[in-house]
Amino acid sequence: MAMGKWTYRVYLYYRSILLAGCALAMWGCNGDTTNISTLSASSGSKSPLNPLMLQQFATPLPIIPAATADTTSVAGSDFYVVKAQQSADYDFGLRNSDGSELKNPYTGKPVRSTVWGYSVNGLSAGYLGPTIEARSTLDTSGRKVVVKYINDLRDAAGNLLTKHLLYVDPTLDGTNNGEPEIRIVPHLHGGHTQSGFDGNPLYWFTNNPNAPANGMGGPAGNTVTYTYDNDQLGTTLWYHDHAMGITRLNVYAGLAAFYILRDNYEDSLNLPKGNYEIPLVIQDKSFYEDGSIAYPTTPLLDPYTHLPIIGANGKPVLSSLPEFFGNTITVNGKVWPKLEVEPRRYRFRLLNGSDSRFYNLWIELPGGSPLPAGMITQIGNEGGLLPKPATVGDTEDNGILLALAERADLIIDFSKVPPGTKITMRNNANGPYPGGNPPDPKTTGKIMQFTVTKPLSGTDTSAATASRPHTPLAAADNVRIVDLQELRDIFGINYDPAGEGTLFYRHLLLLNGNLFSDPITEKPVLNTVEDWIIVNGTVDMHPMHLHLVGFEVVEKGTLTGYIPAALGLPPRYAALNKDTDPAGRTPLDPEFDRNYTVTGNETGLKDTVKVPPGGLDPNGDPDPNNRGYVRIRAKFDRLGIYMWHCHILSHEDNDMMRPFEVVAP
Repeated sequence: MAMGKWTYRVYLYYRSILLAGCALAMWGCNGDTTNISTLSASSGSKSPLNPLMLQQFATPLPIIPAATADTTSVAGSDFYVVKAQQSADYDFGLRNSDGSELKNPYTGKPVRSTVWGYSVNGLSAGYLGPTIEARSTLDTSGRKVVVKYINDLRDAAGNLLTKHLLYVDPTLDGTNNGEPEIRIVPHLHGGHTQSGFDGNPLYWFTNNPNAPANGMGGPAGNTVTYTYDNDQLGTTLWYHDHAMGITRLNVYAGLAAFYILRDNYEDSLNLPKGNYEIPLVIQDKSFYEDGSIAYPTTPLLDPYTHLPIIGANGKPVLSSLPEFFGNTITVNGKVWPKLEVEPRRYRFRLLNGSDSRFYNLWIELPGGSPLPAGMITQIGNEGGLLPKPATVGDTEDNGILLALAERADLIIDFSKVPPGTKITMRNNANGPYPGGNPPDPKTTGKIMQFTVTKPLSGTDTSAATASRPHTPLAAADNVRIVDLQELRDIFGINYDPAGEGTLFYRHLLLLNGNLFSDPITEKPVLNTVEDWIIVNGTVDMHPMHLHLVGFEVVEKGTLTGYIPAALGLPPRYAALNKDTDPAGRTPLDPEFDRNYTVTGNETGLKDTVKVPPGGLDPNGDPDPNNRGYVRIRAKFDRLGIYMWHCHILSHEDNDMMRPFEVVAP
């Protein structure tokens, strides 16, 4: 695929066109839009659903059930059969603002959505999937988990699906060789997993029981069996699809669910449990007027004639956008739900399961009154319990910045407010983050609402906070420098989504200037500790995820004298400026940008890290003294090939993913 580098001035020019166009679009590029659709292959003549007409905080929050393990079929392990399935009548809770049924204009029936989801040992909710609960094998009571995954995506008549629920861009890496559209491969995100069970994106398999192996490591047929060793501390994991080139589509359709790992230490802390421990997955969505889920595309133009490329079917070839931002917020698969609570402590395990949207979350009392002290505390992140609890989420200026795939383990004490109080979870993160448009306070600026209406069931003796000591990793045996680049892909030139005829090059998002298919360049030696200095030369914050390892976030800041990776050479720099933002400010300055320092809820171990963006000089040109960076430290303790990638799913599918290989000494 031919490509050329962006200059920052050209990049910003085209990005401004994209954002300006999307400011008129219903979805796709920012967080504050409500009307007018972008062309989509599946939309036909459908009109988009206006989120301002929808009721909020009326639909009860679904409590995601935990599946029951089969403890006898596999000796010494918990066994699950997980099927990817389609449901044609899922209810996202879309209602008119007065609470009346929202009717499908084509059928006159209440709107329902066709979605995908997981069933686990026969338990299914239609969208997303039940939680798998496991015990850490670091304790003697722990057990491995064996999962048989089945691609069972069929229509209502039982026929095998051949076309995806959403439009598949045929030009992306992993979709441009005639690959079947109905293919999946599961990944346990955050799992300390053997390489063969990790969900390599090339190891996909279809829904055809008689299909041959794909020749890239995927199994024959429509099933695969993975073993999860669970040899890590208790934490909140999740499993989701990871198929090459269509991860964003499969997850958006619904292939994602929680995997909660428990251990004896956490059990001893008397944290809220049972009905008072609730997982929450936050996702943005857009819909058409008939309730079908919407995901935008734009037409590809020939790079020489600038005319639409026409496919074999006589229609324009459509392509993906660099990011997607829906105009409604769902929690556990319902739009703006409510949860009635008792006046006591609850534990909430939050997951950002969106495509591109960051959330800066806080809870708010009516009228914006200050929260009582100690009402909300973050006790954990992706690696489990924090070494020290973090006081966040109590004000707009002290929000919980939750990037894609990050988790936040919270305790909220509802006994600190009077009965009947309504508490709203809010969001003010720009989209794209941090330099995009703010969310609409009427729609994407709201998440869900808690109402203290239930009577207290007995005395609340649960702990108000928790922590776990963390032993730092040894000093690094090797330091590796990698960078994040946004380039232009001259295969695909797109119109701007406003339809004004302005051209912009499709994004190509690379790691060290390499495509996914280029030879592996990151090869840590088994049982060594490495520091990875990840340099961000783009204007986006990127949530970078490394498979296999839990890592420490050592430092963040900006760097001096940056030269990007090119021609096989790694990126270079003159100096790292720890805890320094692009304006040269440090944490003692009240105007300091906290994105350039390690915050209290980024301590301990993590599996996803927010890499701060690069800054620009006043002329919009590249500034080698303003690139953001993060240093992470990890021990690579299993042999094999794993992935590292941006978890903005649209970026991941646009080649911002690379393999690394842990090699023998």
